[in-house]
Amino acid sequence: MDSSYSYVTDRTMQGGDIRYNMMTTSNLFREAQDEEMEHKVKKVAEKISESMNIVANEPSLAFFRIQEHVRKSLPQLVEQKHEVIETQQKVQGASFDTEYATHAVKSLHKSGVHFQNIQELLKNAMFMKQQIDYEEDRKDDHKMGIPNTASINISVEEEEEETEDQS
Repeated sequence: MDSSYSYVTDRTMQGGDIRYNMMTTSNLFREAQDEEMEHKVKKVAEKISESMNIVANEPSLAFFRIQEHVRKSLPQLVEQKHEVIETQQKVQGASFDTEYATHAVKSLHKSGVHFQNIQELLKNAMFMKQQIDYEEDRKDDHKMGIPNTASINISVEEEEEETEDQS
């Protein structure tokens, strides 16, 4: 009985038998409990170690995922950026054209006075041209010796006025 964990085979003790059995079984139970506890502690330590490893590598994994996302989506973003710039240039060109057209229309409204002056000058020019043509026709008629019908009408009117004055 040198080992504290061995079973008692001698049943000579009557009263202390229960206590002895309890002591010996409790040691066995402790040993089994210690082995089970060690096993559980190892499992917990492994899980903690694994969790720490995951937590320690989590930022690396996150950065990897970000890099992967950027690598996949960047070409599409660049293409969309070029499309947006192209559309912006078209819109800006259309805006400039619209502003120029608006300015031109406003200028046309302001030029109405100038068109009226031009119209009056054209009327005056046409009247002057008619007078010049009349004078040229009259000179041509005098050179040929044909009396001008307009001058005849004027002389007839003058004669009628003279007769009225005499009466």
